[in-house]
Amino acid sequence: MVLVILAALWAVVLLPPLLRSRAERANDSIGDFNYRLDVLGRTNGALNGPGARPRVMPGQRAAKRRRDVLRAFLGVVGGLGLLAMATNASIVWALFLVSALAFGAFGALWAWARSVQVERLLKVRSMQRQPAPDWVLRRAASS
Repeated sequence: MVLVILAALWAVVLLPPLLRSRAERANDSIGDFNYRLDVLGRTNGALNGPGARPRVMPGQRAAKRRRDVLRAFLGVVGGLGLLAMATNASIVWALFLVSALAFGAFGALWAWARSVQVERLLKVRSMQRQPAPDWVLRRAASS
């Protein structure tokens, strides 16, 4: 009985604002589309306002993630090492060993990924895009 009363009270509190917002909101998909286009046109795909952050490239984000993971590993390995020396408990030594092995594996994978990236930079050369000849543009325009 108490649950029914609580449900009724919640319905009294929540239903009027929900119904009012649905009534005010127009289901005009064209207007919504135009509004979103206007927002995109004003931003021009970039953040230009005061206090705007510069764009971050995906490689920079990945490098930041790797640095963060490296710092986390160093903290865990260092903390567990100090805790293992202080307590001399075998379970803490085992956790320290597992974390040290994981840190070593991360370092090895990081070195391998970096060598692949350097090799790719040395071997792969991007082709510059050539403008389309005039006859292609004329033909496309007349179709």
